Amino acid sequence: MSDTHRAEKVLVPSDTDWISALPDGVLGHILGFLPADEAVRTCVLSRRWLHQWKFMRRLRVTSHGVWKKSADGINKFISSLLLLRDPGAALDEVELEFTYEPSGNDVASYPNIWIRHALLRQARALSVTLCGEYNLVFNVPPLVSRHLRKLQLSYLDFNGNVLDFSSCPSLEVLDMTECIIGTSKISSHSVKRLSIQYCSFCHDVRTRISVPSLADLQLASFHGKAPMLETNTSLKTAFVSPCSVDERCQEGDSKECCGTCAKCCGNDDDHRNGCVLLGGLSSATHLKLITESPGQFIFRRDLKWCPTFVKLKKLFLDDWCVEADLRALVCMLEHSPILEQLTLQLSKGPERTLEREQKYGLMEKSTSVSQHLKMVNVKCHEVDQRVSKILKFLSTFDIDITIEKNGQIIPFEEVVTNFGLSLEVPPHDQSGVQD
Repeated sequence: MSDTHRAEKVLVPSDTDWISALPDGVLGHILGFLPADEAVRTCVLSRRWLHQWKFMRRLRVTSHGVWKKSADGINKFISSLLLLRDPGAALDEVELEFTYEPSGNDVASYPNIWIRHALLRQARALSVTLCGEYNLVFNVPPLVSRHLRKLQLSYLDFNGNVLDFSSCPSLEVLDMTECIIGTSKISSHSVKRLSIQYCSFCHDVRTRISVPSLADLQLASFHGKAPMLETNTSLKTAFVSPCSVDERCQEGDSKECCGTCAKCCGNDDDHRNGCVLLGGLSSATHLKLITESPGQFIFRRDLKWCPTFVKLKKLFLDDWCVEADLRALVCMLEHSPILEQLTLQLSKGPERTLEREQKYGLMEKSTSVSQHLKMVNVKCHEVDQRVSKILKFLSTFDIDITIEKNGQIIPFEEVVTNFGLSLEVPPHDQSGVQD
């Protein structure tokens, strides 16, 4: 039989309903990929489908569905969805993502019931994104679940002790995005990955983050007072980027850290004259510390009590470490005894920022830099005096230095010639970008 005849035989129409013939467990798994409102509609297909949606192990109530309901309509739909499910059917994953603008005094009552119901049904992954003109206020008791492993929260406003996850012993992943964090503490003994992005912390007191099992931290683009990171020995990687006006000095020149006012000296709050961020990062092996607006001093102030980064091998810094002089950069290098790779990302900066080296004699200062540090990558928009000063300092060590201008590698010899530096060109290859 030719290939054409075989194809025609395979394509012969059949009245067999192959999908309905699948086992219940498989059908429930397939329905779990549909938005919940569409999955429920399958009940009209046939008797075989009448109750299939009640056994779904994954519920997705999202704005990607075909319905757009008021808050009352959403309340009725989700409540009915949960109540009419088979009471013995467990839930693996629940996703709530839609615009929700309820009215009345107890606006969080329904979402709180949905969340508690999902946890009672042993949900292992829970994602809650409730968009609205204002973040929905959650001031409820802490969550309780022995099964919850992953929790994602977006566009919510937290108060009280709702972010105490000590009663969720299996929780390993906690992601918070665009939330208002008004709690005094975020705590968990089990979380290994914590991501807090575009969130706002309190403006009057510092939120403490106590997560002793944490291995991966992302604390990015947050506002309000920087949270206090408690020390843990399990941290591997961390990315921290504050962008809050609360952590700026108003006394120094051009709003730079003056080093003498109450804020710069750490006497303006309750953190007891110690590190706010750096102390909790001292066990990291990979560390990225950047600031998103000029004049922020939280990192530079922490250096007054700089811990020793005993495990740090890769370090990424930006303008804050060379803002007023190179002392912040030098301090970080001195306290990183096994550092292997350093990356400096410099934006366009004013020439005034490096006028203090001569006054403090920093360039002649004898400093202890890790003998393991063999690779430095300086990324910049232009090779200015800041880059020159950095190179003059780093070239006194046996380090492979790469200068990258707008993505293009600039030969070290060219930089030396253009600035008239009396430096010896390092004997390393300068032809490629380091990882």
